[in-house]
Amino acid sequence: MEEKKPLFKAPYDIKDVSALFSIVAFVLIIAAIVGNNLFGLFQENVYFG
Repeated sequence: MEEKKPLFKAPYDIKDVSALFSIVAFVLIIAAIVGNNLFGLFQENVYFG
């Protein structure tokens, strides 16, 4: 059985980490904006009380 290469080596490459972090942050920001807009439409269309 051949040895598997580890996914992350102990000294993380800072470029990889920063790229991954920026992608995740960008996706979360887009999701927050879209979710906020959809919730606003939902509030306008549904009568609460």
